[in-house]
Amino acid sequence: MSRRKKLIDKAIKKKVDKKCKFCGADDYCVLDVHRIIPGSNGGEYTETNTVTSCACCHRKIHDGKIKIDRKYMSTMGWILHYFDEQGNEHWD
Repeated sequence: MSRRKKLIDKAIKKKVDKKCKFCGADDYCVLDVHRIIPGSNGGEYTETNTVTSCACCHRKIHDGKIKIDRKYMSTMGWILHYFDEQGNEHWD
């Protein structure tokens, strides 16, 4: 029997994360929940496939200015591997 991944509530995720992962914007009304693997490729709103970003950074992700490699759980919590607009690598 396969385990079904638990879908998240986007409103709760934004309240828990409290800010954009990329720029730190903390105004709830501008926060989005981005799917790392797009819905068109089968990506779902699960904890492993989502990151909270502001509307501006969300647009930069879709424009390719911020490049997300992957998100995974380590002994220190969730790790997001991505490259910012200047090409700097981050493991946050």
